[in-house]
Amino acid sequence: MKLHLIDFIPLSFTITMLSHKKENLMNLRTKIWLVSQGMLLLTACIIQVTFYRGIEVGPILGTPKRPYWEIISGTEPVIPEDILSFGVDPEFYDARIPLKPGQIESLNLRKNRLSARQEQGLRIAFAGGLIVNLIYFFAFHLLVRYFQKTIRNAQKREIV
Repeated sequence: MKLHLIDFIPLSFTITMLSHKKENLMNLRTKIWLVSQGMLLLTACIIQVTFYRGIEVGPILGTPKRPYWEIISGTEPVIPEDILSFGVDPEFYDARIPLKPGQIESLNLRKNRLSARQEQGLRIAFAGGLIVNLIYFFAFHLLVRYFQKTIRNAQKREIV
């Protein structure tokens, strides 16, 4: 005997919820979709706010924290004129350039290096939230079709 997920849901509940008129089914499906999608979006927003609040300084020495959308869009940070006027190599003020651990500490770029990594993590989390929502979109609609088909087949066999 082959068991399906639908076998564990009380059949009387499922039939009454999913076997009504098509308009009611669409309304129910829309409500379930909106609630679950809203929870996913709320979770993604909480993650983004938490990550953004953790950033203290900019990735360039002596710069403040950048605005959220500049970080997400991948805009290059503005290098202050006073740093450029010295004419030093970027490795002395840009924490995004790979350096050895000893160099980071000697150049006093520890917080800026952390900031550069946090900005990268923020961008990855944003993209990950979009990907998860797309996967959920397709999985939700495939599962709804599967459950509808299973219920329809059960009704045809007069199990109910």
